[in-house]
Amino acid sequence: MTPRSVHGVVIYQTVREDQRLSMMEYGSVSVFLTGLLLGIVYLEKWSSTRRLSVESDLLEEIEA
Repeated sequence: MTPRSVHGVVIYQTVREDQRLSMMEYGSVSVFLTGLLLGIVYLEKWSSTRRLSVESDLLEEIEA
């Protein structure tokens, strides 16, 4: 049996349950960080595309 504190209450679980819960915790952190990284990459790409669009619009206005 392995003790685990959950919101101030100590529960006891088997070693297998403890390993399974730990794997789920690490997996959820990995999914979160992957999503965060993909979101940042997407926003950077969208921002640079938008910037190029605005710059081309300004050049067209200056030429007109």
